[in-house]
Amino acid sequence: MKHMRYLFSALFVAALVFGISASAVAQNEITLLAPTIARKPIDTILANFQAKTSYKVKVTYVNGTATRQSVAKGQALDVSLIIAPFPGAIASGTIIPSSATPIANFLTGLAVPKGRPKPDISTPAAVKKALLAAKSIGYEDPDFTVAGEGPVEALNKLGIADQVATKSKVMLGPGGAGVSPTATEGARTTYQRLESGDIDIGMLLLSDELLNKDKFDIVGVLPRKICTPTPMVGFIATHASDPAGAKALLQFLASPDAQAIFKEAGLEPHS
Repeated sequence: MKHMRYLFSALFVAALVFGISASAVAQNEITLLAPTIARKPIDTILANFQAKTSYKVKVTYVNGTATRQSVAKGQALDVSLIIAPFPGAIASGTIIPSSATPIANFLTGLAVPKGRPKPDISTPAAVKKALLAAKSIGYEDPDFTVAGEGPVEALNKLGIADQVATKSKVMLGPGGAGVSPTATEGARTTYQRLESGDIDIGMLLLSDELLNKDKFDIVGVLPRKICTPTPMVGFIATHASDPAGAKALLQFLASPDAQAIFKEAGLEPHS
C-alpha cells in the first residue's frame, strides 16, 4: 500500500510538472498572420526575435488582401500584419485599434523587359507619356492581390484608365486565389509577360518575393503623387493569449534592426 502511495505521488508530481511545462510552452508561443509577399524579410526578423527572446512564433502566411479579409471574418491571430485599407478588420472587433503599429510600406514600381529602353518616370507627366506610348502594359488584378491596387490608383490619378484599357493585360497575382474575372484562360502573370517580352511595361509591387526579377529590368518606383505606398500595419488581437508577448513581437517588427531588413527586401521603412 505504501508503494502504491509513493507511485501515485510520483505520478501526480510528474503530471504537475509536465502540465506546468506544457502551459509554459503554450504561453511562450505567439501566433502571427502575415502577407506572403513579405515572407523573406519577416522570416529573417522572426528568427532574430526568437533567438533574442523566449518566445516562439507560429506564422501563417496568406495573400495580401487576405490579411484584412481574414481579420474582418474574425480570424485574427495574436498579432496580425494587415495591408491597408482595413476598416472591415477594425470593425470586426477582433483586433485592438489602439495597438496599430506601422511596420513597413510596399512600393509599386514600373518595369520593362530585359534590355529594353527604360522610360523616364520621374514625374507623373513622364509616367503618363510612357504608359500612353507603350503598345501593351500589364499589372495584377486588384480584386485578388494587393499588387494590383497601386497600378489602378496610378491610372485613375493620371486620368488614362479608359485610354489604356484595351492594351492592358490584367493578371491574377501569384499570391491570389480563385479565377480572375479579367484574366483569360491560361493567362500569365505580369512578371512572366515581362520575362517573355509580351508586354512593353509592367507595374509591380516591389518585393523580394518577385520571381525571376533578374530576367526583367525595374525602372524605378512610381511617383507618390500618383501612387501612394501601401502600408502594412500590425495589430494585437483582443483575444491574444499572451498580450505582453504580442506587444514585444510587434515592437520588434517595428524596430530599427527589422526596418533595415525590410528595406533590403525592397520595402519602405515606416515613417
